[in-house]
Amino acid sequence: MPPTRKRRSSNKSPSNSEVVAPGGGTQEDVNKLAKNLGMEANAVVEILNSEGSGVASARRSRSSGSGVEGSAPVVDSSAWSDFMNDGAKDKDKDDEGDDSKDTAPAREGASAPKRAKKDVSASAAVVADNGDLGKEYALPIEPKKSEPGILAQTGSLDAKMVGRTKRPLKELFDLQEPTLLGYESIFENQHVAVIATSSTAVHSIIITTDGTAYSWGRNESGQCGFGSTSVCVPVPKKIEHASKFVAAAVGKSHSILVADDGVCYAVGFNKYGQCGVNTSLEAVLSWKKCIFSGATGAKIVQAACGENFSVLLDSDGFMYSAGLGEFGQLGNGETGEYFIAANKIGFANSTKFERRSVFVHKPDISIWEVKKPPVPMPDSDHIRIGSIACGKQHTVAVEAPLKDGSGAQRVFTWGCGGYGVLGHGVQVDQYTPQLVNTFLGPLFKSNSPIRACAGAHCSLVLTGNGHVYYCGKHRSVGEATMRPALVDVLANNAHVVTALDGGGQTVVCSTQNGVTVSWGVGQTGELGYGEGNPKSSAKPKFIEKLDSVLITDVSCGYGHTLFIIRNEDDEDKKVVANLARIETDELTAFIKKWSK
Repeated sequence: MPPTRKRRSSNKSPSNSEVVAPGGGTQEDVNKLAKNLGMEANAVVEILNSEGSGVASARRSRSSGSGVEGSAPVVDSSAWSDFMNDGAKDKDKDDEGDDSKDTAPAREGASAPKRAKKDVSASAAVVADNGDLGKEYALPIEPKKSEPGILAQTGSLDAKMVGRTKRPLKELFDLQEPTLLGYESIFENQHVAVIATSSTAVHSIIITTDGTAYSWGRNESGQCGFGSTSVCVPVPKKIEHASKFVAAAVGKSHSILVADDGVCYAVGFNKYGQCGVNTSLEAVLSWKKCIFSGATGAKIVQAACGENFSVLLDSDGFMYSAGLGEFGQLGNGETGEYFIAANKIGFANSTKFERRSVFVHKPDISIWEVKKPPVPMPDSDHIRIGSIACGKQHTVAVEAPLKDGSGAQRVFTWGCGGYGVLGHGVQVDQYTPQLVNTFLGPLFKSNSPIRACAGAHCSLVLTGNGHVYYCGKHRSVGEATMRPALVDVLANNAHVVTALDGGGQTVVCSTQNGVTVSWGVGQTGELGYGEGNPKSSAKPKFIEKLDSVLITDVSCGYGHTLFIIRNEDDEDKKVVANLARIETDELTAFIKKWSK
């Protein structure tokens, strides 16, 4: 006869079929598990019933009938048992009463290793110290300022080609090294005070010292602000507007200008409300005033744009955001996700700028609480921000300095958490501005964060001593940096960084001694290494053409990089004279091609 499957007997003794562990575990199941683990059955029962809270705690919490008659002290016989005993000891310290007599003894002849529990009060003290409601911020917040100078660009002027097609970079308008752009023919020797592009943008805006704005680059949604769409605006062109501007920001296909009276104007692609003009028209072709909700009446002084969202900062240090909230990048605590149809999801975007005043933190307390959600900070309503920056789908903000100059300025991040770009050590999206714990250490008391920058998938923080901290990933290969880490190749060589930014796949840093480095991937010349040189670098590499050139500001875009080069004294003029330059009369054919 063929073998038959052996049926479980219904006549087993009650002791074997009795449920003695969570999840319906019987004594027979416990015996099998004990045999596999090389432990005594009593010890296995104790561990299962503790459910992670520690053996001794589990004993106290249940009745004397434990499923094992006359339950005796457990003799630990594995490292797991040691772990559970330690967990119980740590937990017992926080319980009321003295239950030490119930704690299981350690394995004979060996002392169980004790896990160090972090000092919760010390962690809380750091947060409280930084958030003391009695401290006063150094207000008002000012527009981002850098010493005016000459505009230079590296990266092709052919906006139609960037990111879409590949061709040899042999044309005159393919700027493969930092090149002075239209200094005489466009700006008439006038200095530039503000440069603005972003990691997802193939267009740029600059503002001269007299408050006049110019733009150029891709213009398929009218983002250059000339009232119409076109494939490309080949060279910087003046934006006709009555206002004088002090700040600017650009997203993938939209732009924002901030006037000296604090009024904001937006133009370009607006499907997700990123222009903040209280409408969801597909595109805004002429400059329109931004609309606010919950505004304090203070002037807007700074702006930053991600791919399809925008963040503004007023002189009181309060933030406002508008646009797409799919990854929580608006900082309002939600994504606005809803069902359009059974198999289609939409997102409730913000079409006007709304104030964001909730900040959260997640103290690094113990492994028992690591999975708990972040909680609002005690001084959330009083926090003021001094610097903002946006990546593709995330935002970085640095707290405003205190009036007395004491303490470290805190750093907050939110939005898409891919590649560890938020610096919290996990790849999780964050819907509310969350404190980055790395910058709470004693090291930053005397080396406080002062400025935020961001690439598409990376975050950069500049400290008072000129050190750069990086997290995320800006190259397609290599490991992501999950928490802010010092760019030690600069710090260890005594480089004091004064200007920095991140682009689509690039990072650029410039120092006070006239040294500029870049690294990442730059297929259209945005790294600035020059013709015939590599188009990528895994580590910071000198931009030789900028040797001894003092850079006062840098802004990285998608396929290009902008610089402001100081031109004040004789030494400056000497090094500037050696830089490549290009004027409109050399680009006649290129300009004519895109002006049709």
